[in-house]
Amino acid sequence: MVKSAPLLSLPPVHTSVIKMSMRTRALVFSTFFGSCLAIGLLLVSLTTNHWVRASTQRSNSTEAHGEVNFGLFNGNHDLNFGVGWRSNPFNVYTFVRTENGDTSFWLWLFTTLGTGFGLLACAVAAIAAVLKSASAAKRGGTMALLLVANVSAAGAQVVAFVSWLVQFYQYFIHNVLLTEHQQQHWYSTGMAYLGYSFYLVVISTIVVLLNIIILLYAKRRELHDRRRLEPPGEDKNQAGIMLY
Repeated sequence: MVKSAPLLSLPPVHTSVIKMSMRTRALVFSTFFGSCLAIGLLLVSLTTNHWVRASTQRSNSTEAHGEVNFGLFNGNHDLNFGVGWRSNPFNVYTFVRTENGDTSFWLWLFTTLGTGFGLLACAVAAIAAVLKSASAAKRGGTMALLLVANVSAAGAQVVAFVSWLVQFYQYFIHNVLLTEHQQQHWYSTGMAYLGYSFYLVVISTIVVLLNIIILLYAKRRELHDRRRLEPPGEDKNQAGIMLY
């Protein structure tokens, strides 16, 4: 009786977890610093009163002059009637409701919410960047969260500064004074300009857009590495089985 020889096969191929390269992890981690920079810029813009600045004049006096500073929440009218400076702090929310109307209020609200949501999204992006770069395993969920957070931050900030631009050119460039000041012959028409607090939001948006570009490049490298390190398919493994 002829006995058949035992089946001989190659050792099983164990599929290992594909790891992110150090270069890809460094790219992802670099966005953490970008997010921190954006957070700092937004915090400064929210806490400073230089979204709009303006000079003021008094039509019936050549010696009287003044300055106005607007923040998102608080502002200040510094007026000199010719005998010394008088400072009058005011609430921006109350100003836009009483002096400009509902359209101005909604523009202010979109600016405030956009800046605040952008700050929150940047914080989420910073945390996600640390988690993604700290783990060598390629988890798609964290990368997706990282991209969504940065895109949301950029979108919110665009809404914020576009709303403020519309607010500025529709209302503030014509007047930043209270009705009582106008009754005293003060005017600011054509003398207002955007302050550095506003431009910090624009710079922050550019930083977040750079983060998005870096992440898209890192994701592309991740896909390239995955294809390059992908283990052979089952057909190639079965080709090694020898039958006698």
